[in-house]
Amino acid sequence: MLKKAFISMLCGLLCAFVMFTATAQAAEYSLSDLSVCKRVFACGNAAAYFYGYTNTALISSRVSDGCRTSRVDVDGVIRAVTHSGSFTYALLSVRSRQYSILRLNAENGSYSIFDLKTDSDIDPDSIAADNEAVYLMTLTGSRREAAGFDFSGNKTASYSLSNGVAGLFSNGSNAYVLSLGGEIFRLDGSIAVHCANAACNAQICDAGDGYIFTDGRLVSLSDGSSTACSARLAAMGQNGAVTSDSGMLMTAANGRIYLLNSDFICAESDETSAAAQSDSGSLRTWSELTINGETTVSQLKNMYPDIKNVYDENGGEVTRGKLRTGYRADSACIVILGDLDGSGTISSSDMKLLMEYQIGKAQLSGAFLKAADYNSDGTVDNRDLVLISKNK
Repeated sequence: MLKKAFISMLCGLLCAFVMFTATAQAAEYSLSDLSVCKRVFACGNAAAYFYGYTNTALISSRVSDGCRTSRVDVDGVIRAVTHSGSFTYALLSVRSRQYSILRLNAENGSYSIFDLKTDSDIDPDSIAADNEAVYLMTLTGSRREAAGFDFSGNKTASYSLSNGVAGLFSNGSNAYVLSLGGEIFRLDGSIAVHCANAACNAQICDAGDGYIFTDGRLVSLSDGSSTACSARLAAMGQNGAVTSDSGMLMTAANGRIYLLNSDFICAESDETSAAAQSDSGSLRTWSELTINGETTVSQLKNMYPDIKNVYDENGGEVTRGKLRTGYRADSACIVILGDLDGSGTISSSDMKLLMEYQIGKAQLSGAFLKAADYNSDGTVDNRDLVLISKNK
């Protein structure tokens, strides 16, 4: 009897050790089903997803709390895909100028397909979705607009931007439209709410719920603030920006980081693992920190908990208000793109200063010269002047 109890205790200890070891190590999942896709994307909200498509198949993998892959083969051609909440969507071209939407529940594999009821010409280059509708680009002459459709295919809303529509994307459970001027708007019912800025024709990658990574910047979709990330991939972790120079895609969900490698292995880990490296821990060694205009001191500290103090150009501590070019976050010099005069606001005086710099009537150096390079291409030229004029 005693021997049996001892053996049972050993088995229990062994099981506990195995369970502890399994939870302590970073999880890895094979997403080899996605290897046949033309393009693969990421989405992070309450859970993390990687999804993609072939001409005739939609494939979606949830990689939180285990891994589940769902696939739907369709009678038609898939033109664009997106993911919102727990659903993956595909825009299908069924016949000439006739389109349908495939809505796949990536949690259980169930799906539905509905036809779009519209007389408008559809531009099939992009799609977005939220909990209430899917959003597509429509063509009015040569001008693109955005339109919302409910899950029965009925048109519910139209969105016309002054600069025109460049594309659509989803993040978390929200839908967004990118204008030709680089402005990002959240689609909220019948209105489009400006929330952030990006470069013209920006390539946008998901960086976790409320964040995107575009043109070397991690951008918040809630307050418009951004910071430069000198890596191929970036996502917003619990303790700040997390970056990686290896892999295909990366996103964050529920406090975890998910990195998809080129061999279609997804590594799930915390921010200290080998799969991803946090920038926030090395922030004090940065010489410059590039931030969007209108970012406040408190917003900066929320994005980078490692920052303890912010100082003005005279060395005085700043505890509130908007950041300005020339301020310092501990040892990092702050750059506000377009803020050449250090006022913290992009205005006509910044345009004048840039024009004077171009003809040799003014000098710019350090953080202020960096602020003049609005598109961060390494050259200060008329393209930066145009972008500053649009965003002042």
